[in-house]
Amino acid sequence: MSTELPKWAEEEINSITSSSFKHLETYEGTGYFLEMDEENRKADVQFYEKLPMGKHIVTVSVPKSIKMGDLMKGFVYGYKVKILKAPLSDKLVKFLKENLNMDMDGIYQFELESLQLLDVESDLAPTAVEDDSEG
Repeated sequence: MSTELPKWAEEEINSITSSSFKHLETYEGTGYFLEMDEENRKADVQFYEKLPMGKHIVTVSVPKSIKMGDLMKGFVYGYKVKILKAPLSDKLVKFLKENLNMDMDGIYQFELESLQLLDVESDLAPTAVEDDSEG
């Protein structure tokens, strides 16, 4: 059985603007890019560690100071991500939990502050194998 959002809930969610988001914390973790959207400067990142809100995959906004063309999917990076949150009203939190079984107290945004490619030399360098069996 699907439950539609009542008009008041829809209006509250639609009233969230960029000024509604407040800096919650800065998170540092490791992971890799899954997908990148250069046009909208967004990227999906899979983290090895769980983020504070329990997620492993988030979409981050990439600042103009980072060249998206230099980013590589599947390579391990160390990330520094700013976590922003727009809180929801107690009434909406209660409605979501009771009617949609969603434990959600806010809307999150993630902004990439910096990143560093980790251990790329050992992944790309050919490995020398010595064979002492001849002899």
